[in-house]
Amino acid sequence: MTDKTTDDTIAVVEIGGTSVKVGFADHGIPVDFARTYPTAQLRQGAPVAGLADAVTAACRDAGLQPARVVATVPGFIDRDFDTVLHTANIPELNGIRLGTELASRLGIPVRLERDVVLQLLGESVAGAVKRQKEVLAVYLGTGIGAAYLGKDGIFRGGGWALEIGHMPIYRPDESGPPNRVETYASGATLVELATDYDIPVAELFSATGQPPSLREWLDEIVWQQAVTIATAAALFSPQTILIGGGIVDMKSYPRQTLKQRIAESLPHSLLVQPLDIRWAALGWQAAIHGAVLLGAV
Repeated sequence: MTDKTTDDTIAVVEIGGTSVKVGFADHGIPVDFARTYPTAQLRQGAPVAGLADAVTAACRDAGLQPARVVATVPGFIDRDFDTVLHTANIPELNGIRLGTELASRLGIPVRLERDVVLQLLGESVAGAVKRQKEVLAVYLGTGIGAAYLGKDGIFRGGGWALEIGHMPIYRPDESGPPNRVETYASGATLVELATDYDIPVAELFSATGQPPSLREWLDEIVWQQAVTIATAAALFSPQTILIGGGIVDMKSYPRQTLKQRIAESLPHSLLVQPLDIRWAALGWQAAIHGAVLLGAV
């Protein structure tokens, strides 16, 4: 491919606990191209350099020279959209002015955004909640994140908001700080179960001959996920709930059971009208659509 640089070309970098994806939009349209790199590349003492190398390699392979970068962070970002405050799954990024440092290495502007925000924006433009407002999005993956799209745009609170995976769960029978929701309901929990039962994590819900103890653990995880989503819904009273992430995309994940348990956990006032729960439809492409919309507002 021939290299080309235009003000309408964006590189979109999705930093996850397991992998880093790099894709592009050109003139507002997602490019049919992406590269995936292991997140371990950021855990070798120089996370910004590792990330810059991944972006540079993807640009070279795509034959594109973007004018700017939008990068997602799976955790807390400061109100300057520059400083990473906390990422539980990639602690190497904590405290780094990732936007500024990555921009310095790449020579183009970089904007940070929460991963769930871009996913929700993308789904609102071209996906499962197109043209919808008052949408609560919850993504169940390596961690658990959420975002809320109201009539005036994304709800930010005092800066970051809806990091529901970090909500504390009070356990009076234990000493020390309370565990967080992610301890009981995230992909990290599933990885631990897969190791304990010697089953590939992708097959946890679909494996035949599951021992009763594993079924009980999986059932409890689905309950915790339902209660977490219902808690956020009770706070925001959304018209629509959007659910996505790698966990609900797993083979044989009990989506209908999750929906039923969310309904059972919601205050009755939220069930006056039929519950509108939708599943994310765009996958990784939602982040690219979201980045385009973010740059247009």
